[in-house]
Amino acid sequence: MHVNIPAEYYHRLYIIALCTICLLIALWLSFSTESSIIDSRIKKVRISISQICAFILTILIIFFIGLRPSSGVFVDMNYYAYVYNNIYDGTASNYTQSSRGEWFFYEFGNFCKRLGFSDSKYFLTIAFVYFGLMFTTCLMLMRRNLLIAVLFCYISFSCFSYGVNGMRNGMACSITLMAVTLLCGNKWEKCIAAVLMVLAYGTHHSTSLPCFCAISALLFVKDTKWAIYFWIASIFISLVAGNFVTEFFVNLGFDDRMEQYANLEEEQTVTNNELSGFRIDFIIYSIMPIIMAWYITMKRNFKDKTYQILATTYILSNAFWIMVIRSNQSNRFAYLSWFLYPIVIAYPLLRMNIWDNQDRKTALILIAYSGFTFFMNFVYYA
Repeated sequence: MHVNIPAEYYHRLYIIALCTICLLIALWLSFSTESSIIDSRIKKVRISISQICAFILTILIIFFIGLRPSSGVFVDMNYYAYVYNNIYDGTASNYTQSSRGEWFFYEFGNFCKRLGFSDSKYFLTIAFVYFGLMFTTCLMLMRRNLLIAVLFCYISFSCFSYGVNGMRNGMACSITLMAVTLLCGNKWEKCIAAVLMVLAYGTHHSTSLPCFCAISALLFVKDTKWAIYFWIASIFISLVAGNFVTEFFVNLGFDDRMEQYANLEEEQTVTNNELSGFRIDFIIYSIMPIIMAWYITMKRNFKDKTYQILATTYILSNAFWIMVIRSNQSNRFAYLSWFLYPIVIAYPLLRMNIWDNQDRKTALILIAYSGFTFFMNFVYYA
């Protein structure tokens, strides 16, 4: 069972459809002369048009992505299909070397196999986890303006690719996103967050980095300005001792893939269009949430524990990526912070009274945010 759309049109259709919705929402916000978008804690359970539309959009995207045709256009999809059809047998007996540590993803595949799912339904289930946890996170943090919140997530630069290509990494980061959100809550929510972090690590070892950064943000780095200073320092560390730092983290062994990427030949990287080196373009992209965090926490002196944990986790994780930016395919490690990018941008826009006429300013940011994704996919990479 597949959506009857040629695989080569999937990405374009996805970007165009979501950019169009973002433009319509932005136009609607631009007519406002108030700051009605600002959310406040809602004590009563209330279903709004925004929530209904966000739910329908999420379901449509889940089925659109989950029921895509099996194709090499989606790069690693055929590999995942091969593993699912030839290794998983519905038991825990067929462990491969790579699945011994990342046990949860392996058991997840076995569970789907025991239910008799085809590879198509298996991918659909992954899409439910990937997008469903993003939706739930936005519902927990920004329920009044849920449609705008999920649009920031779904139109983000890396969202599509980690839904169809790096699916295990995407699934693990969505679990981590929920864990970081719950880490901002009461003690029971923190316990659930700890369980989710274990599951995220069991899905993809690399999520140990954002989990460590989130715990650091909760317990140690309680002022975001120190994370910002560390991020600035990481640029100089990368420029002066980038190769040494990369080797250090490889030897640290938190993710075997890092050693594989560090040892890749340059020709292979160029063939895959994933250039190594000091990526100024990616740093410029990464700095936007950091500028917002500086403005909110240092310039305007807003105090919000949830935002502090979210922003600090993003900044610390991104600083790590900058220090290893010269390694081949380091963009895969950039996603360990980028999955938080839309939440760090959207949360203050929808929850904090930052500016006068915040509706219009949010509209401009939403247009710029979706326009960047459109530009990168239709101009820059084209």
